[in-house]
Amino acid sequence: MSTSAPTHPIPAAELLLAEAGWHTIDCISDLHLQQDGATWQTLRHYLRQTPAQALFLLGDIFEVWVGDDVLDDAGHAFEQQVADELAALAARGCQVLLMHGNRDFLLAQAFCERARARMLPDPSVLQLPDGERVLLSHGDALCIDDVAYMQFRQTVRNPAVQQQFLQQPLAARVAMTQQMRAQSDARKNALGVEGYADVDAELARAWLLAHDATTLIHGHTHRPGEHALQQPQDRCALRRIVLSDWELEPGHGPQRAQVLRWQAGSPDWQRLSPAAAAV
Repeated sequence: MSTSAPTHPIPAAELLLAEAGWHTIDCISDLHLQQDGATWQTLRHYLRQTPAQALFLLGDIFEVWVGDDVLDDAGHAFEQQVADELAALAARGCQVLLMHGNRDFLLAQAFCERARARMLPDPSVLQLPDGERVLLSHGDALCIDDVAYMQFRQTVRNPAVQQQFLQQPLAARVAMTQQMRAQSDARKNALGVEGYADVDAELARAWLLAHDATTLIHGHTHRPGEHALQQPQDRCALRRIVLSDWELEPGHGPQRAQVLRWQAGSPDWQRLSPAAAAV
């Protein structure tokens, strides 16, 4: 655990009140979509069948997002299809709420309009109908021991840097991100999941206390699980729930995909397979 965690500023969080009609709320993240395949087909089936009234997509929906102008480019039909499926879900009465990840932080207003989705700041507080406050985040901002990534994150989240990138021709942006992704994949293969810095537990606890929440739900780390965060002096139990990434393509290691679901009347959040959640 990093001893420097308390010195990191705690971001403000937007409060979102769950609507009275939200009897089923789903959270997923780290889909890393990039082409039509087994992962997308499974997600599409889930989107067409889920009974949820609210779906929270907590970042890295896409493997990479180079700008909303792909929605008007004939060479990016897949991204357009994803947006249209989300819009169809919204049309059936399920609110779609998005959060930026470290791969798709350039998702912007045009995508939200086409997908009929709402972009949430990271972090955001979801207050459930029973009054419980849940803190939602992609999770990368909490991995403070990965100093190189935190420096990179600060750079690419700079609006001036983003504007300069988006002014480049689409083909140039695609080429640049392909090169960056290749470098990232090489690092990931060398380190493995366990080689990456995990969420700093003390900073996560500080976020929860600052926002009067008891549960932190996040993705990013690809280490699904649940971790207690409370200290003896805390008035209530604190925890963080880590979402699963989605990887169902043959030849890419163990297959994995989970939906985290809250249902009115259930004692706690449940982890479901996409098939079980699509009923």
